[in-house]
Amino acid sequence: MAFSKSWGYGVRALVHLASSEDSERRWQSGELAEETGLPASYLSKILSSLATAGLLDSARGRGGGVRLATPADKIKLSDIAAATDDLPGEEPSTGAMIGAPETLVAGLSERWQPYRRGLLEYLATTTVADLMDK
Repeated sequence: MAFSKSWGYGVRALVHLASSEDSERRWQSGELAEETGLPASYLSKILSSLATAGLLDSARGRGGGVRLATPADKIKLSDIAAATDDLPGEEPSTGAMIGAPETLVAGLSERWQPYRRGLLEYLATTTVADLMDK
């Protein structure tokens, strides 16, 4: 299971915002993209998803931008994964297994579940604050 760029960029953006000395400061997406080295247009879409999920407080217009909507120690990696539609599925991706024996596909699925449970637990217990200054 590899996480998408959207999830990774979301994590990076939130860690950067959480690390800001002024927690009340609103960051414009272009400014945040420049600071983090992330692509501006892609980051803008991710920030919108994070705001829709309630992880960011977003304001338009003069003095607008984004900031954390909740403290970093309350934002779990699973929240970011949910906002970017990146939670691990019930079944492993088996697109490359089309035409493979059913027992092979079933074996993959059976072995996937403990990994998935562990991954979900990690995402649910790790916060943005845990990743700061690491």
